[in-house]
Amino acid sequence: MALINIANGDNDPWMIEHESCEKLYREIEGLLNVRDLEHKSSEKYILYSSQIRLRLKQYADEVQQLLHKLRGLSTSMAITMDEEERRERMIELLQSRNILLNRRFQNRNNSNMLERQELMRPSTSKVAAKKVETPITGWLDSDDDEKPLLNENALKQQQQYLLKEQDDGLDELASIVSRQKNIAITISSEVDMQNEMVDDLLVKMDKTTAGIENETKNVGQILKKDSTRGLWVIIILLLIANIFVALS
Repeated sequence: MALINIANGDNDPWMIEHESCEKLYREIEGLLNVRDLEHKSSEKYILYSSQIRLRLKQYADEVQQLLHKLRGLSTSMAITMDEEERRERMIELLQSRNILLNRRFQNRNNSNMLERQELMRPSTSKVAAKKVETPITGWLDSDDDEKPLLNENALKQQQQYLLKEQDDGLDELASIVSRQKNIAITISSEVDMQNEMVDDLLVKMDKTTAGIENETKNVGQILKKDSTRGLWVIIILLLIANIFVALS
C-alpha cells in the first residue's frame, strides 16, 4: 500500500495509513461474519474464504509498512518519544488483531474436522466406567444397559449426518469441477477453431503472395519489351535523320 504524502494541514500520513489498516480490519471482520453464515461446501463460502485470505495478507503487509515508517520517523527525530511509544502501542494492537483474525479464519476452517474427530473417538471407556460404578441390582440391569445403547445410537446418527454433509459437499465440489471441465473443453474447441481459421488465412496469404510475384514478373517483362521498342524507334529516327543530313 503506497504511503500518502501530505505537505500541509493537520493530516498525518502515518495516521492516515493507520486508519486505512483499521478500516481493512473491520472489512475482514465483516467478511468473516458473512462467511460463517454459509455452509462450508458452498461456493459462497469458498469465495469469501479466498477474499479473506487475500485481505489478511494485505493487512499484515500494511501493518509491517506502518512499523517500518514509524522507525523512519523515529530515526529522523520527526516525532517525540511519547508519540513514538503511543504509535508503537497502536501497532501492537493492530498486530494482536491480525493474530485474532487469522486464528478465527483457521478455526472455522478446521471446525468440522475437529467435530468429526470428536465424534469418531471411541466411547467404550465411558460405558465401562458407568458399568463399574453402577451396582448390580437384578432386574434394574436392563434399564442401566439401555442408556449406553441410546448414546451409541445417537452417536451413530450424528456420524451418519456428518458423513451425509461431507457427501453433499463432495457432490457440490464435483459439480463445480464438472463445470470447470466443460468451460475448459469449450475454450479448447474455440482455440482449435481459431487455429484452423489462422491456417486458412496463412494459406490464402501464400496464394496471394505468389499471385503478386507472378504479376510483378509480368509487369517487368512488359516494361522490358516496351523499353526495347522505344530503343528501336530511336535508332530508326536517328537513321532517318542521318539520311536527311547526307542528302542535304
